[in-house]
Amino acid sequence: MQLLGGIFYYFISIYLSKADFGIFNWTNAVSVFITVLLGCGLEQVVVRRIAASRRSDWAAAAYFVHSAIGFVITFIFLLLLNKITTDTTGLYKKLPWFFLAQGLLFIALPFKQFLNAKERFTPFGVISVISNVGKIVAAWLLVRGGVLDINAVLLIMVITGVFELAGLLLYVFTKTSFNFRFRINAYFKLLRESAAQYISVIFDSSLSRMDWILLGIMTSSSVLADYSFAYRSYELAKLPMLIIAPIILPRFAKLLAVNKIDAGYQQYIVSFNAIEMCFAAAIPLVLNIIWVPVLGWMTNGKYGASNSTEFLILSLCLPLQFFINLLWSLSFGAKKYKSVSLITVISAVTNILLNIVLITKFSGIGAAIAFLATNMLQAGLYYRLVRREIMTISLLPIILYTAEAALSYLLTSMLHLHFLLQLVIACASYLLIIILTGQVNKQHIRNFKHLLAK
Repeated sequence: MQLLGGIFYYFISIYLSKADFGIFNWTNAVSVFITVLLGCGLEQVVVRRIAASRRSDWAAAAYFVHSAIGFVITFIFLLLLNKITTDTTGLYKKLPWFFLAQGLLFIALPFKQFLNAKERFTPFGVISVISNVGKIVAAWLLVRGGVLDINAVLLIMVITGVFELAGLLLYVFTKTSFNFRFRINAYFKLLRESAAQYISVIFDSSLSRMDWILLGIMTSSSVLADYSFAYRSYELAKLPMLIIAPIILPRFAKLLAVNKIDAGYQQYIVSFNAIEMCFAAAIPLVLNIIWVPVLGWMTNGKYGASNSTEFLILSLCLPLQFFINLLWSLSFGAKKYKSVSLITVISAVTNILLNIVLITKFSGIGAAIAFLATNMLQAGLYYRLVRREIMTISLLPIILYTAEAALSYLLTSMLHLHFLLQLVIACASYLLIIILTGQVNKQHIRNFKHLLAK
């Protein structure tokens, strides 16, 4: 589904002007952040309650009423704001309508979470695939007709939002025991239960989109378009981590349930870290070599050279993100919830402050530097937590592999060769260094497989 969403994103990035593409990204980022604020942290609590007991199915109905009322009030407020604003860039004028598209998905979220808690994943999967394919087909037809603009993109998003909401509503109403009865006392109990993690959810959300929001306010839509395209590409590069994350978390949670990691299992984690970091450092090496020629060709020169520096800086976060995910999984598995929340808040506040300072001086590059600095801080804080309270994990793999990938990139970038030849030479030299120094061996690979298979 993320891949289909990426294809739609690629379509509109090419055929919208940079100014309109910047508006699209800013309004979407703000709309998502607003829905996070409106959600009050109920999403995870609702899933946990329903999964734990059939008697808690009422939580989904309470969440639905909460979402619907919150959406209506906010939408009316944004329409009123739309009437009084003197904005001429289109940022605030378009916001209510992009929030409408996002709000429809927000209202549908309780039904999706209800099905997830019941482990009925197929219905939403089918609905989501149809919705995303519909987006791509509609965008393609509009491109063929020469009429794809930001208003057409907005219409596509609203229509697919209506489809997803209607599809989920129809399914849970006809195929499940979903009850729309609203119990106000139970609802307030649900709010109290979610309050503990609400702040953490807000700050966690701000980490991924606050740079977009501040760039839209402090710079131009074109600057935001360059940065957001680089950032979305960086997010797609994290897909391997998103695939492996739900695999390792249950394993660590079961292991740490007895508050003990023996020496044998530590070796599995050490090997996992070594293999994962080897792969994580290779991703930015490959992507930075192909970025300018491939993206320039794919986007007809609109992106690639114009945001190569932003992507280079953001891509340096990839090894850090893989390392942070490993440390977070260990911390969360060990139930260090307060410490995890504190790290999230510290990182988010730091990110906001750095963005305010650096965007003013360096525009989109400043936002990328702020994000990299925040990732380094977050990795350091998680490493300190894990080392103190769970186990010792070596920093050597992430340092060595990142340095070796950077060296391979710098050396091959000096060669005046076709980029495909540069890519082959860079990857070969990177692997050769690793093999000759024995940083990855057969035992690492066996331990890595064993950990994932357990």
